Amino acid sequence: MISLFFDTSSKNLTVYLVKDNNILYEKELETINDHSKYLVPFIDEALKTNNIEPKDINKVYVVNGPGSFTGTRIGVTVGKTFCYSNNINVIPVSSLKQYIFSESNKDYYVSIIKDKGNRVYYGIYDKDYNDIVTDKYNYMDVFKEDISKLNGNIVYISNEDIEGIEVNKPKLDIIKLMDYYKDSEINPHFLKPNYLKKIEVEEKLW
Repeated sequence: MISLFFDTSSKNLTVYLVKDNNILYEKELETINDHSKYLVPFIDEALKTNNIEPKDINKVYVVNGPGSFTGTRIGVTVGKTFCYSNNINVIPVSSLKQYIFSESNKDYYVSIIKDKGNRVYYGIYDKDYNDIVTDKYNYMDVFKEDISKLNGNIVYISNEDIEGIEVNKPKLDIIKLMDYYKDSEINPHFLKPNYLKKIEVEEKLW
């Protein structure tokens, strides 16, 4: 089983190539606004350095948001094109949920991405990594109300400090992630960006 994973939803571009639970290629680079410049060359490098053809890939995991509008759109577009061209399905992965698999033995996993204006993206998951609050975008007050309902051992995961909350920095356990999502394939035509919020121009209209 050969699997390809990539994430362009944040300032970091991440690409993994995995064969039978062995990581063949791992690349993470802070490219900010240059994801479109590096993503395809990194995928090409991952395949060529391991003598693997695109048609040999069995599963493709694509982070489809939430996150950067432009970055997410790039990842989704490349994912759809790659999978359609090679006649394989695609597996969408949440940018929030991807990091909870590095944690274990907790009652709840809470993943948070800060946004402007006292708003956050967040997801809440149970001890088996299943959704309790599916990826959500709202004000900090609503987020705190949601987490106040949790009782037990909770871990919070975020790249940034959250006032009043002790957070763990996100780490990616690609093997556990791939195992969890392995049966979530969809036709690449149905892969869409999960923005959760309106683009800035739309927000200004309301």
